[in-house]
Amino acid sequence: MTVIPITSASRFAQRATAAPVKTLKLPVAPRALYRLRHAPEKHLDQVLTPEEALREVALHQGLADVELEDPGDPLASMATTLATLALLKKHHPELRITLTTLGLDGEGCAAELAAAGLDRVTIQVETMEPATAEKLYAWIRPGTKTLPLSRAVAQLVTTQPKTVQAMATAGVEVRIRTTIYPGINAHQAVMIAENMAALGATAMELVPYTPDPQAVDGPVPPTREQMEQISALTSQYLQTSLQGMSVVERGCASGCGCGAKVTAQPKLPKPSNERPNVAVASATGIDVDLHLGQADTLLIYGPRGDGLTCLLETRQAPAPGGGESRWEQLARTLNDCFVLLAASAGQRPREILASQGIHVLLTEENIEGTVDVLYGGGKKQRCGT
Repeated sequence: MTVIPITSASRFAQRATAAPVKTLKLPVAPRALYRLRHAPEKHLDQVLTPEEALREVALHQGLADVELEDPGDPLASMATTLATLALLKKHHPELRITLTTLGLDGEGCAAELAAAGLDRVTIQVETMEPATAEKLYAWIRPGTKTLPLSRAVAQLVTTQPKTVQAMATAGVEVRIRTTIYPGINAHQAVMIAENMAALGATAMELVPYTPDPQAVDGPVPPTREQMEQISALTSQYLQTSLQGMSVVERGCASGCGCGAKVTAQPKLPKPSNERPNVAVASATGIDVDLHLGQADTLLIYGPRGDGLTCLLETRQAPAPGGGESRWEQLARTLNDCFVLLAASAGQRPREILASQGIHVLLTEENIEGTVDVLYGGGKKQRCGT
């Protein structure tokens, strides 16, 4: 079979000769709204505060575009997203800022984001049919609780079109990103393009599904020919670009580093002699599952005398109320901790604790595995093994 290089296709000729535009991707979204069934498991990630995002931008010369995204969804933490957007626009008004989101219940915040200076939004639309969405998503959490999947996907496919229309009406450029899963949603890409174009979207990105190297089953990734065929059809409705084609050809799960996009990768905090321990907000003692403000007590993990990492004790958290003094008191309570794990936390508590040397990492993963990552990984380091 003859493979036609994508750069030789007529509709890609102009794009191939254009100079690449450098884009910086900033991980600023601490809370996830969903998990895909066939996506690789996400590891613990550090997110940037608005001030850290501004400092990261200053490190890169010649930037034209910035994307606010991962590891969660920017719309799930609107206060942080708006603060980051406002700070970047204040100091770098020339930047074009994009927000990447699932678009779940985004209709109500479109005007506010536009007023804050958002230039473009990328909305991840994988399907418009609830039955297909149930095959793609493991869970969706519109609020603080996970809904039954059948209800959640119905809400998703109902609200995504409203978000697209609201963003376009507010003057925000709308781009659709669709991951192609052969046998699941590949045949729906044209329908997505047609409907999203009617609602005001102007462009579409097609991304090939990339299998998790650790998975034993799952969909087969699309071929280059399949991606080009779908692109030829969707381009009748939306200007279409193909992303991640090197992943299809080379089989790498993380990409090959080609292209113009650069992702800021803040390092995870590390223990020190002065701060060797980790504090955890958890109701079950198994997963990180509490909002920081709801935690009455905190679990303290750290190395015991023989060096193994264990649950050392529990500590009483300051009572609700008191404003900022509550978080200053908490910082004193955790003066031997280098990090605090919580399912979610407000921006101001995170800032106050960070100023006192305590990084707040937001996650909903298993405590033992997450703590293990912070201490460098390896089951041999765990207590009881």
